[in-house]
Amino acid sequence: MRLILPLLAVLAAGTAAVPATAASNTERMLSGRATGPAINCLRSREIVGQTLVNQSVIVFETRGHKYYRNDIAPACGALNPDRSIVTHEYTSGMCKGDIFEVFDPTSRIGYGACTFGPFTPYELPPHK
Repeated sequence: MRLILPLLAVLAAGTAAVPATAASNTERMLSGRATGPAINCLRSREIVGQTLVNQSVIVFETRGHKYYRNDIAPACGALNPDRSIVTHEYTSGMCKGDIFEVFDPTSRIGYGACTFGPFTPYELPPHK
């Protein structure tokens, strides 16, 4: 089991709209980056941080300042600004379809589980 704590910017969630701070932080993180084809798995040991953008999107930062956007479908209603996620890994990483649990890190109360979608990479274009 691996605990993934929010190490980047802001934890934010909402059912109706993405809070401006989460949206602007995500926009700033991914600005100017090119997307590549989605991958099914992301190696956990490469992850250095994450941002819970809303109930449908988590952005993971990996070594080398590469970002991966994970689109959770269906939305994970249990995510909110005061919660974190825990993954149960059966390989060396997190994969599409893997389950993660949502919990309150202070009280250690669990709020259910959700599944990861594909991981879309965002990279800075190569220097010319």
